[in-house]
Amino acid sequence: MSIFEKINFWLFGALLFLVPLILWPYTSEVFEFNKMVLVYFLTVLISANWVARMILEKKFIFRRTILDIPLLTFAGTQLASTLLSIDPLTSWLGYYSRFNGGMLSVICYTLLYWAFVSNIHAKGAIKLVYVTLASAALVAIYGVLEHFGIDKNVWVQDVQSRVFSTLGQPNWLAAWLVALIPVTWVLMLELKLNFTPKSIVRSGHFWLLFSLSSLLFWTLIFSKSRSGFAGFGVTYLLFWASYFWANKAEFKKYLAPFAIISSSLLAICLISGTQWTPSIGKLLSRSANTQAQTAPSGGTALETGGTESGTIRKIVWKGAAQVWLHYPVFGTGVETFAYSYYLYRPAEHNMTSEWNFIYNKAHNEYLNFAANSGTVGLLSYLVLIGFTIFFFVKLTKGNSNFKSLGLALLAGYVSLLVTNFFGFSVVPTQLQLFLFPAIAFAFANDQPAGPDERLKKSDGTQKFFLFITFGCGLIIVFALGKYWNADRLYASGVGLNTMGKPDVAINYLTRAINLQPNQAVYYGGERGLAYSYTNIALALNQQKDIDQAAQFSENAIATVNKAVALSPANINLKRVRFGIFIMLSPIDPNYLIEAKDTLEDAILQAPTDAKLFYNLGLVYARTGQVDRAMEVLKKTIELKPDYKEARLAYAFVLIDEKQNVEARKQLEYILTNIDPADSLSKQTLESIK
Repeated sequence: MSIFEKINFWLFGALLFLVPLILWPYTSEVFEFNKMVLVYFLTVLISANWVARMILEKKFIFRRTILDIPLLTFAGTQLASTLLSIDPLTSWLGYYSRFNGGMLSVICYTLLYWAFVSNIHAKGAIKLVYVTLASAALVAIYGVLEHFGIDKNVWVQDVQSRVFSTLGQPNWLAAWLVALIPVTWVLMLELKLNFTPKSIVRSGHFWLLFSLSSLLFWTLIFSKSRSGFAGFGVTYLLFWASYFWANKAEFKKYLAPFAIISSSLLAICLISGTQWTPSIGKLLSRSANTQAQTAPSGGTALETGGTESGTIRKIVWKGAAQVWLHYPVFGTGVETFAYSYYLYRPAEHNMTSEWNFIYNKAHNEYLNFAANSGTVGLLSYLVLIGFTIFFFVKLTKGNSNFKSLGLALLAGYVSLLVTNFFGFSVVPTQLQLFLFPAIAFAFANDQPAGPDERLKKSDGTQKFFLFITFGCGLIIVFALGKYWNADRLYASGVGLNTMGKPDVAINYLTRAINLQPNQAVYYGGERGLAYSYTNIALALNQQKDIDQAAQFSENAIATVNKAVALSPANINLKRVRFGIFIMLSPIDPNYLIEAKDTLEDAILQAPTDAKLFYNLGLVYARTGQVDRAMEVLKKTIELKPDYKEARLAYAFVLIDEKQNVEARKQLEYILTNIDPADSLSKQTLESIK
């Protein structure tokens, strides 16, 4: 390899090893944000090195592949959707807290694919596979240790019940690991062994890979991810069926390792149990059935709670389909689902246990593309997948020495398509989706590197273009540093606001805004700058410093208005704006009118959001618009019949209007159908009897 190929090899090694592992607790999002920034950073270095190689070797280095046109088409549709987006900044950078999936990330993944196929050859690719497996081993070891309580006091989630290791969520961890498991199998099968009992026993390499395979599956068990198990089931069947078919002439040779691997998986299921089956220990203790039914799943909002996750997904998918129908061509914009969903959110979502959560993904990658990028974006994504699968199949039928590895990569790739059907891609799995075919292409084109023409003395023109290349790279790296540091400052400000130190938080949040002045959440996030100003205004008002309180009130309002102006499609910012006006209403009751106007505007964007209607009803009641209050609270109850607070508020308004019979019905409904132990309802009911 030339020096530039070696540099890119090490950079890709860093990418594949570090991205799954990296996290940082002092940013606004611990996992995905830091992984995404690392991908941006390494993409810049890899691309700059690739361009420098072309400049010094005086030739255009670009290896054509079957995926070039599908990739360009896909990136083009995403760009069109971004330019037509209801929130362009979100479409470029991704939804704040998710990050993966924005236009910049699409550009990076596309560049990484082309840089890989143009600079990495078969021997380097196989080494990078082992680098990835080394990272997976560390991730899995940490996941197993999580199950046994190594960091049970660190996370809010019950991480012992459902591990997420360094990926941040059990389903993400499961999807990433499942895609790698068939790679461990094929490396075992491709060892130069006769696969006799004697040769297997003596092969340390075989047992090392066997241990890694078992470790990855064990971690999958501890993730309790149903989508992960669905992906694993498809991968298992696809890999073994196709492997035996491809090697039918030596069918019997591979029965022994197949039996060893499959038996180990069964043994792990029996020893550890799964979310559907008890462990052998529980089974023998004769309490397996009860424990299996009552054991907590410890998942996230979409996975646990009173409402079954499949039911919630169907509702979210229904809303995503409605977004698609109303924006059929290019969608609402890349990564804007958190804004568009609420306009078409089904009313039945109010009756789920996660009715008050913000949904920023459709929890189905394909519907997510349909809603965000429309039919054009979805079709381009499906075409890219189709061409990729075609290439994998073609590779497995060829004469490449690495065709079996290509088969394993195909099985892993298909598992991602399955897990994405029930969820969505994140940074580590998106890297797999783009780099698995790149690795396979390197296997299919097992060609040695050419002579190192770089050694020729560079002329002035080459030096000039090198200066431009590395200069641009440094500028982008500097911008990335500002982006990361702004988020770190923002996270610090939010933390200080949470601790009740708004005066100190202002300094951090202002510095974050100076670095990234177009980030709306810095101004109007739930603990953003507007929140700091509001709390200081309230403190000054209590101290009777009327002038200063008024000044900070104006600052708070101007700041939250700035946030809404930067991202008018973001319904959550309007919720924050409403909250700011309510908090400031003791200083000036006229702010209640502003709060009412904010809610009326927000309801136009979220016409089935029961909480918005409930708050609007309360504001109408506080401003003396009793008839409107009764009308809106009644609407709230229609949207969410089990909304106890709304029924109580409606009952109190009815009592004030001497409509005790109807008020009594509301209170009796609460005690009969919602909360039989509610003391306030009991007391109020007794007082009006």
